Amino acid sequence: MLKLRIEPTPSSRELSGWAWNNTRLERGSSWVAPLDHPAVDALALTDRDTGKALIHVRERNAHRVGEGRRAVVELPSATFHKLRAELLAWPLDFIAIDFAPEGTVSVRAGERGTAPLYLTANAGVLHGSWTTADLVKLLPRVDFHVAETARLLSLWFRYSPHTCFTGLYRLTERAAAHYDGHGPICFEQPSAALHSKARTLAESADVLTAYGSMLDAVLDRHLYDPDTTSAHVSGGLDSAVTGTHLSLRHPERITASAMLLPGRTGAQQRVRRAEMVRTGRFRTDITTCALPPLHPGGRRAQGGYVYPYEEPYHEATAALVEQLARVGVRTVVTGIGGDEMVALTPEEAPHQPVGPGHAMTEWLGPVAREALMDVDADTCPPAVVNEMTLLAMASAAPLLLSAGIWPMHPFADPDMIRFGEWLPRTWRSRKNLHRHRLTALGFSKLVVEPPLPENFTGVMNAAIGTTLPAQVRRLLDRGSPLVDAKLVDADALTQALARIERGDIRATDDRLADVVAADLAYRAAHH
Repeated sequence: MLKLRIEPTPSSRELSGWAWNNTRLERGSSWVAPLDHPAVDALALTDRDTGKALIHVRERNAHRVGEGRRAVVELPSATFHKLRAELLAWPLDFIAIDFAPEGTVSVRAGERGTAPLYLTANAGVLHGSWTTADLVKLLPRVDFHVAETARLLSLWFRYSPHTCFTGLYRLTERAAAHYDGHGPICFEQPSAALHSKARTLAESADVLTAYGSMLDAVLDRHLYDPDTTSAHVSGGLDSAVTGTHLSLRHPERITASAMLLPGRTGAQQRVRRAEMVRTGRFRTDITTCALPPLHPGGRRAQGGYVYPYEEPYHEATAALVEQLARVGVRTVVTGIGGDEMVALTPEEAPHQPVGPGHAMTEWLGPVAREALMDVDADTCPPAVVNEMTLLAMASAAPLLLSAGIWPMHPFADPDMIRFGEWLPRTWRSRKNLHRHRLTALGFSKLVVEPPLPENFTGVMNAAIGTTLPAQVRRLLDRGSPLVDAKLVDADALTQALARIERGDIRATDDRLADVVAADLAYRAAHH
């Protein structure tokens, strides 16, 4: 949503206020640059009585499009505080930056998490960006953050302010980061978000009509041009619901997009998607082949930096985003959050939690194993949006934002989440809500109940059987900082590689891609 460089400075009459210089707000050597996009706006407020200031960067609310854009205003104290309170309750994604008269800067995030903000401090300056690629080069030294890297390598994902690199932070939902130009960045976490439980439906309840109305209400909040909007329609139920609903609101104007899978699964996906594109009345369809992760022609394999938590299939996703940007797409609507929106609670579907009972790969080193003994240490309190949804949105955002594309995730809307929480189990089980919605729109059984699971397992297996072993071998031959940090056991990794090269492939071998990705990111960060 924004990039920033802020040098904390006490207020003084000699220092001029914030002013726009082309596409960014500037004051002295400090600047804040919002994403240059019609859906994103920013304003700067100054309290003329106290010297306090606020910059508010936010997704524009379609219900309030008449408000002045790019405003820079000076207000009396009472008006300043009233408007500040309103802005901190903004209903869509936002970042608010407070400037105290003594120089302390406080950066706050809203509850949405649509566009992540990463932060680091260097030489008395606070730097921020939606992509860690801008910030790793500013770190005094690049070291793996033990706990976060151990979570990555084991797929024990947790939502925390930490990243894989020490000194590089994620501003989490509703949290505040404080920086005075001298000490470290200090984080203030919010209270735990409250959630609802399933309710009993009234006899007259029409769930599908309510669902359609909820989808409309969510989309109505966002500002987008249908002619420059693409719906990611992968073939999954989640994106099928959001994509077809969007396109039927704007017939023959929305562009469908997807990565196409190989083999029998891909053949089924193509037939199902053809029906979705036809029945959903999309204008056109843009696709790319689902390249294996770490493909030799991709950015990572060629020495470019990609944060390990970004899109796991970065090469294929980047190719698709490039195609969308080339034809003028400015907004992408996804199905992210659709799983969590209708998920069963642990009480409804008891299962082994991700943690102590989660299968551990044999090549994890002793330091990683020790860190995972307290896997929930220093994590965030329960969020408004499900933590896995927040991580998925953060994974998707950097590629899109860097291409000038704003993401929209209807299933991550708090009202939509509450709607799902209220539904009885029968509507959430097996994603029956989504299935019944598609059935009501006239889709065939093949679309609603596909016989083959459509996922990236085949794509990953292709990498494990072709290019990935050579990349692991190269990592072992030249040494790895992961091994030096004892996050990976070189002997165990060597044995696993020999096993794979004999054709003995296990379900957890897909995590080799994360080992290689983390190693490559570390190396690229040093160049």
